[in-house]
Amino acid sequence: MRPLSLLLALAALSAAAPLGAQSPAASTQPAQQKPTLDDKLRHDIARIGTSVDLPGVPPADSFAIGGRTVPAGTTVNGTVAAANGPLEISGHVTGNAIALRGDVVVHKGGIVDGDAVSIGGHVTLDGGSVNGEMRSLSDLTSGPATPAAAPPLTTWGAMKLVLAWFLILAVIAVGVLMFAEHNLNGVVTVLERHLARAFWIGVLTELGLVPLLVVAVAALCITIIGILLVPFAIVAYIIAVAGLLALGFLAVARFTGRGFIRPAPGDAPRAVTLRALFLGIVLYLGVWFVVAALTWMPAAQPVLRAVALAVTWVALTAGLGAAVLSRAGTQHERPRESVGGTGGSEALAWQTPTPVTGVTAARRPLNAPASREGQ
Repeated sequence: MRPLSLLLALAALSAAAPLGAQSPAASTQPAQQKPTLDDKLRHDIARIGTSVDLPGVPPADSFAIGGRTVPAGTTVNGTVAAANGPLEISGHVTGNAIALRGDVVVHKGGIVDGDAVSIGGHVTLDGGSVNGEMRSLSDLTSGPATPAAAPPLTTWGAMKLVLAWFLILAVIAVGVLMFAEHNLNGVVTVLERHLARAFWIGVLTELGLVPLLVVAVAALCITIIGILLVPFAIVAYIIAVAGLLALGFLAVARFTGRGFIRPAPGDAPRAVTLRALFLGIVLYLGVWFVVAALTWMPAAQPVLRAVALAVTWVALTAGLGAAVLSRAGTQHERPRESVGGTGGSEALAWQTPTPVTGVTAARRPLNAPASREGQ
């Protein structure tokens, strides 16, 4: 019985050995299969350079078929390309990032120094950055590449934009106070006395800006020399309008801020003016700062932006109208006269016991008709 049992055991081992040798090969055979680079894919890769207008497209053998990942902390010199799959970038790519029939995703910490181009997919910024252009094509036959939509501003980005505008207006305000305070005072005087009139004049001025420019250009085109001066006239016109808008807005800011300031008896006029001007700028830009701070609330953004635009438009319109009425602050209104027709300072000079204005109390002016009657 022992020889028979040994023979049966050897037969069982010999039958099991081939099965055990074949099963691993059968299980690993699908894992060893990789996407192949066929002729059609080679042809499509060769067309990328002309369809996307992107120089330096690598050859087809350099494309990672099925997708590619650039891990974090790694640097790839040159262009990274993938086909028939996504291109995931978490590291640093010194060239372009190209994906054919796949997305280009730049994750947090990923940097692409060149362009990010996707044909048949999308370019997505997931916390990373692309120093070049982000372009997308639906397919190679869809024509030239179109720029990808810029990502929306974050809350901090919108707040930084408002702070940048505040710094710009602050620098302009200091310059106006140093070199054109007389003009600013003239515009503020018009706002204090004719606010409603200044607003409606500003509305009419805004409606006539473009027609006035067209008429001026048409008048210059009558002569050959005038045609040559058209570009300079357009630039000068734009600068003049921008100057009136800036001067008017600063005047409105000072006019608004003055209403919230109670100056002390010993305060210098220049200090009061400076505080009122900066307070007004803070109030008007504060509306936009609230809009920027609530960027994370997209549902409230339309209402907040509408309110901010309305407040800014009213301020700019009233300031523009006041600047036009005062001729950029160069035409100051005379002080109001008293009932007798004499200026306020001249009419009250005789009441002062000391000759403040050069006229003593004993030399009170008399009306001409009364002097004739006394004779």
